[in-house]
Amino acid sequence: MTDIPRRSLAAGAGLLVGAMALRAQAQQQEAQQIASANTPSLRAMPLTFNPERIPGLSAKLLNSHHDKNYAGTISKLNAIEAQLVKVDFANTPPYQLNGLKREQHIAYNSTILHELYFAGIGEAPTRPSGVFAQAIERDFGGIDRWQAEFAATGKALGGGSGWVILAYSARDKRLYNHWAADHSMAPAGSVPLLALDMYEHAYAIDYGADAGAYVDAFMKIVKWPNAERLYREAIRV
Repeated sequence: MTDIPRRSLAAGAGLLVGAMALRAQAQQQEAQQIASANTPSLRAMPLTFNPERIPGLSAKLLNSHHDKNYAGTISKLNAIEAQLVKVDFANTPPYQLNGLKREQHIAYNSTILHELYFAGIGEAPTRPSGVFAQAIERDFGGIDRWQAEFAATGKALGGGSGWVILAYSARDKRLYNHWAADHSMAPAGSVPLLALDMYEHAYAIDYGADAGAYVDAFMKIVKWPNAERLYREAIRV
């Protein structure tokens, strides 16, 4: 007689565990649906200039850089985000999640830096103005000094890969030129304003291995309005 209640209790416990598992599965599926609905599908930003009219950089180079490298990174980031939505974080092997999150971080940074890069290229030379010009004067000693440091940093990356980033530090309330050896590196706590791509895909079609000539060409076509807008937004925060 004593076995009957025990069996009933075991059966009831089994049903309870099964119900809890189904509930957890339903909650996970609901969370995945919410995350999926709130994960944007990114699209490549169009070029804001005519590639045929950029001195020193060919249309072939610029179109290849934009359509293959930048747009390819957008596609990769979207694919990673779609994968992450489906991940069961409690049960996914750490090495798999490590790889996904690392690739997400790299693709995300690459996307933002490429957009800054293209937004900083113009058909005609411009110069910083207003409070932004004053900040460059204050923090670098003038536009010529800033240009010398920025260009030299780019040439120091020549033959390797990475970015040169002009950024505003909210902590220090000043501008810096940052050396970044990988997409995964970014100035912590800062707002990137202007970026120079030093990966070979940014210059090899036109300049081969002569990264220095590419840097010199870029410095002549810097378009400042986007960087100035980002700076004004940053100092209002």
